[in-house]
Amino acid sequence: MKPYKKLLLFVLIALATAAIFSPWIFQLWNAYAASRRHGAGFDQIFSGIFIFTGVALLLASPSLLHPRLLREAGLAGKDRLNFFYGFMLAVASIALLAVVMYFAGALAPGLSDPLYAIVRASSKALITALLVGFLEEIFFRGILFKGLMEDYGAVAAFIGANLVYAASHFFKAPENFMSGGLDPFAGFRFLVLCLAPYLDTATTIPGLIGLFIIGLVLSYALLRSGSLYLSIGLHAGWVFAIKTMPLYGDFTREGLGWVFGAKPKLVSGVATWVGILLVGVVVHFATKRK
Repeated sequence: MKPYKKLLLFVLIALATAAIFSPWIFQLWNAYAASRRHGAGFDQIFSGIFIFTGVALLLASPSLLHPRLLREAGLAGKDRLNFFYGFMLAVASIALLAVVMYFAGALAPGLSDPLYAIVRASSKALITALLVGFLEEIFFRGILFKGLMEDYGAVAAFIGANLVYAASHFFKAPENFMSGGLDPFAGFRFLVLCLAPYLDTATTIPGLIGLFIIGLVLSYALLRSGSLYLSIGLHAGWVFAIKTMPLYGDFTREGLGWVFGAKPKLVSGVATWVGILLVGVVVHFATKRK
């Protein structure tokens, strides 16, 4: 079985396991921890079972832990500088967007926090960006995209892998989910409620479009450069810049409209879509197809 098929199967198995066992473990855990004040929310129990099952499945599949998988995903090349170039290009694109937002009256520049707080928040954002860029690019581009392209061709890979990538960002646990007593189906109800954001089409569709375009550019960067380093750099740079933008300015209103996005901000805005596509153009002319 191809690695991408095996990983997708593992995700489904882990979700099913969490849905089945979370009501029982939730009741047992809270009955045991009630006197010790170490209770846990249903979402914590569900997530814990999901992660534990996923890790166990990975450990039981040595082929997915072999260094060869990383090389096949696109980390075998020597062009590691592409990571730096991609990171700087992504940060520059968001900085240019911030300038456009300023002149459009959507962003008011200014430092609202002391310097040490900005440095600390920026450091956390950088660590998060590096982890997200590395892990998501290995799976969505290095494994899923390349696997689909080998099996079904480029068109199916560009559409399929990046639809999955975009849709995965809207899978969200419901807030304050309560399970009244032992309900064997509580895990499945929780899982269904995690899909509720997809019903809010006014919010979801613009966000899906933005994330899908990002995925297209990241996939194209992989094809053009022949390795994942450029894609990881672009991905990490975008995450870092978007997370740190509020440190240097405030959005002038809660909803920034269709131009700059509402929820999620920026990713769902048309101006951002144009900027991402322009980054794709830069990638095209700055690389040679490998």
